[in-house]
Amino acid sequence: MKTITPALLHAALAAALLSSQPFEARAQSSSPSELLEKGIYAEETKGDIDVAMTIYQQLIGEAKANLSLAAQAQFRLAQCLLKKKREPEAVAAFQKLIHDFPEEKELIAKAREYIPGDLVLGPIPWVDGERLTLALTLPTGLDIGALELRADLVDRGGQKNWLVGRRMAGSGQMLSVVETSAADFHPIASYWRISILGTATANFKPGEVDVLREGETDAKTVRVDKVVYDNEQVMHMLRLLPLEVGYKTTIPVITSLGGGTVIPIGVEVPKKVMVETPAGKFDCFEVALSIAQTFWISDDEHRYLVKFDAGGALAHLTSITQRKAGEPVSFRDDNLGVMLTAPADWVIHPQLKGEGKQTIIHLLDPSADADHIALHLRPTESIETAARQSPRALADMDLRDNLTKTLKDLKVRADGWKNYNVAGRPGVALIADYTEGGKPKVVFSLYAVGPKNCENFLLSCPAEMFDGLSKSFDQIIASYRLTR
Repeated sequence: MKTITPALLHAALAAALLSSQPFEARAQSSSPSELLEKGIYAEETKGDIDVAMTIYQQLIGEAKANLSLAAQAQFRLAQCLLKKKREPEAVAAFQKLIHDFPEEKELIAKAREYIPGDLVLGPIPWVDGERLTLALTLPTGLDIGALELRADLVDRGGQKNWLVGRRMAGSGQMLSVVETSAADFHPIASYWRISILGTATANFKPGEVDVLREGETDAKTVRVDKVVYDNEQVMHMLRLLPLEVGYKTTIPVITSLGGGTVIPIGVEVPKKVMVETPAGKFDCFEVALSIAQTFWISDDEHRYLVKFDAGGALAHLTSITQRKAGEPVSFRDDNLGVMLTAPADWVIHPQLKGEGKQTIIHLLDPSADADHIALHLRPTESIETAARQSPRALADMDLRDNLTKTLKDLKVRADGWKNYNVAGRPGVALIADYTEGGKPKVVFSLYAVGPKNCENFLLSCPAEMFDGLSKSFDQIIASYRLTR
């Protein structure tokens, strides 16, 4: 599974769409005040908006010692974007002025005149326990992972709150949870973890947000002058907007893993289209974001997230389910001839390779603690004759040809071999230690030989997570059955 960059991630996404063409007035000797004059001349006298925008961008970047001039350049840049009819980016630029230049009261007052009022959100379209599962692919169709969008209603001493977020996996693992008020969907607290970036929490208070990232001892307090929304509730927020063709707004978003950066994200609906997915056909609003991402939201009472295109990764809706708290997750595929059950809040994502090839059924643990958990099914006839004679022969082959070559310093534990029952057939498992990135890891690998497929149940994770994960994995293995 390939690494994918989660949607709506970093501050670099905020206003990177602005043009940066060369311009004739870029003199090295120009002072900040001279640059501003040249920008105004290009904009108002020559009518060359592109050149003016480039000058204003240079001034913003170089006039740190003169914040007043930089603020004026920021304001004029926003006005140029309006002239170019790039309204969402213009609103984002005005909001950046307010955020970056709090001392410029007069300019801030003018900027506010261009910013729409507070977001108007519609009624909640999802049900308690809703799970939207989307398959992640490259434009070529290559399966690179899965995403489950979640919504659960909780009671906090008589106050109803929604827990929304996602569980996602590519080559890395991601989990997010945002607690929001059921009354207005304002964020209360959030937790966000990406295996390649670490974890971060955010606590929302009137006028400020406290952000704490992994490895830091003190939270960073971000001052805000209005409600900002957590990065990880945006996918749900798009479902609450009063979408129609021509609709435009801006969502102020804070990214905790980005260090508490506030990003004004422009939203625009250019058209409606029909979208076909494994979950069905949907008449959808196409929702374009100013960070070069596009989402398709169904035009019905459910407002499902049907599809998105983010940074080269595509997602298509594969299933819509409702799950009760504590309810186990079941999987059955009669074409493969297998079924199994995972504990509550796990995600099961089959990665089908096609006839005659390996099939991988990915199992995503609720806390995103594991590096990889899956059931690998290989056609028995595709395995060399000697290795398919017994589970131990298959294990020895995989240990020799695969595990010892891909996992650094791999050592099977002295008591690491164990016999298993796999759907009524004998199986054998090994437990081995290895290192990755200088950290101790553990791999558990179970093998069984069947008349049609050979099974390999595989778990790899940090050493400190192994005991807890292996108990749940044993439950999944015990539930495994053949359907034909």
